[in-house]
Amino acid sequence: MRVIVIDDEKAMHLVMNGMLSRIHDVEVAGCYQHPADAMEQIRNEAIDLVFIDINLGQDNGLEIARGLRSAHRELDIVFVTSHKEYAIDSFDSYPLDYMIKPVSQSRLEQTIARAAARIGERSSVADVPIGKLTVRALGGLEVKTEQGEPVKWISRKSMELFAYLLMHRGSPVSKSRIIEYIYPDMPIKNAAIYINTTVYQLRKSLHASGHKHIIANSLEQYWLLFDPIEADFVMFEDQVSQFSTLSAENIEAALACERLYTGELFDERSYVWAAPEQIRLHELYIRFAKQIGRWLLQHQESEQAARLIKKLVSRSEWDEETHLLLLEAYGKLGDSAALARHYEHVTDLYQKELSIPTPSEFTKLYEHYREII
Repeated sequence: MRVIVIDDEKAMHLVMNGMLSRIHDVEVAGCYQHPADAMEQIRNEAIDLVFIDINLGQDNGLEIARGLRSAHRELDIVFVTSHKEYAIDSFDSYPLDYMIKPVSQSRLEQTIARAAARIGERSSVADVPIGKLTVRALGGLEVKTEQGEPVKWISRKSMELFAYLLMHRGSPVSKSRIIEYIYPDMPIKNAAIYINTTVYQLRKSLHASGHKHIIANSLEQYWLLFDPIEADFVMFEDQVSQFSTLSAENIEAALACERLYTGELFDERSYVWAAPEQIRLHELYIRFAKQIGRWLLQHQESEQAARLIKKLVSRSEWDEETHLLLLEAYGKLGDSAALARHYEHVTDLYQKELSIPTPSEFTKLYEHYREII
């Protein structure tokens, strides 16, 4: 449980911090004299409970509490004051408790126990996952609930953190690695603070779908609980592994699997840290698509092969085998115009782009099909 203390007396900060630190599972996230500073932290981080003095010098603790209650309905508030007469006025802020100074350790522990019970009740109702989260990460990044509602990201960094954890498929990632890759240009001290804000924003984005706690953390590590997630790039790789050989019985399933690959991992997001995984999945797709293309050509499915290999060429412009397969597909179709156009395209690639002659195998294959068409 993360708590904040708002009191204009610094001595009270020391007293409350000392007593709260002796209670199991309680973290004092901050002690403030000025409410504005506390409210900034509450906006950006996950805070469960606020202890607030009703008399805050020039500020009115009751008004501050009403503002907090209006903006953060799940936030529990405890008034701490020397003045009993404020008790009735405080009720319209729906406080969890009202404590008179000096606060005893036993009284404070009772209040914390009540707050923990409230948090448990809310979690059992509000955080029951509502079905699966469907993730399209090939060709972009889009996350939807089982009802088809898109997850709305609070910030670009919270979206990037989700993508980074998603790429690790449920494996824990250290806080230091997240800082290194997600906040590369930020001073480490600032990044260590800001990561809490990003995690809070991410959990808030996922809360509406009942997946607030899908982001797990322990011992300076973070990870995604992957059970409720259906991610296209994971499905693609899992299915590809099932097609060691192709046959008439499984070719349609293989073609359906090929269609799952709609673009590079995260595509236009251009996350630098994703580059190795993008390359690995891209190469896996190229090998798999060529396997399908060769099978289709060998079994006289030349038209379907041409459509697939043409798409493959657009994804792998400098792959020689792919260009040869497309020439073969056009040749077997008897499409002399398409054969000539693609041979000319290959010639331009080598002579104009690389300033080298067209490899002989292209010329031989082109001449072979030109003679028999």
